[in-house]
Amino acid sequence: MPRKFNIVGSCNPNEHYMVNIQNRLVQIKKLIDDGQYFTINRGRQYGKTTTLLALESYLSAEYVVISLDFQAVSYSDFLSESTFVSAFSRELLDLCDNMSTSVAKQLEKLKKKKRTDYSLSDLFAVFREWCRESAKPVVLMIDEVDSASNNQVFLDFLAQLRYHYLNKRKRPTFQSVILAGVHDVRNLKLKFKHDDEHRHNSPWNIAVPFDMDMSFSPEDIAGMLSEYESDYHTGMNISEISQLIYDYTSGYPVLVS
Repeated sequence: MPRKFNIVGSCNPNEHYMVNIQNRLVQIKKLIDDGQYFTINRGRQYGKTTTLLALESYLSAEYVVISLDFQAVSYSDFLSESTFVSAFSRELLDLCDNMSTSVAKQLEKLKKKKRTDYSLSDLFAVFREWCRESAKPVVLMIDEVDSASNNQVFLDFLAQLRYHYLNKRKRPTFQSVILAGVHDVRNLKLKFKHDDEHRHNSPWNIAVPFDMDMSFSPEDIAGMLSEYESDYHTGMNISEISQLIYDYTSGYPVLVS
């Protein structure tokens, strides 16, 4: 099947014309190598999910990568710690095949919804064991965190991540955590039923700024057009057309495509 320019969902280099994001992956890996926690927050269709998918493959030689998407977790899964722990365990078991038998058994136990007394502490105890016994450092990536931002359980989850980050010399934890979404969870303003006022509540103040430019430059666009031209031989002036596309779109990825 011939490749095309994709404007819906994530991109696959085997199916779509894409910008070469190798340099961006190298820059992101430097943050991970340094043990940083951070958020990739950009507008819709800005390439966040595509970047995470490419990053998962890029890191696989040196890291165990846990890659989740909170779109798979429903509203009811965030109603209590026990339902969240159950849903999170379910997703891990469905998506990860690089855990030990011991870790898998513990997650199977937490997955069962019949128990109502499981807490985030139980889930993070499993994470500690996973990180302790893993031959490679473990990286956690969660996409679409916006779908979880307006509830207390998510804040408690972030607080647990912060606690373990601050105590990583005493307790094994993730090498790096990456949260991806439209909004920066460092700046959450939440409104709870027991409080009529919005408050800054995010415990994600351990995150370093993610300042990378994810828009497409004229040179990026030229790379995509070169691949298209090699397939269709239109005779276009690639340099001129790529600059025109950039001028019209300011490099916004979905508009470029």
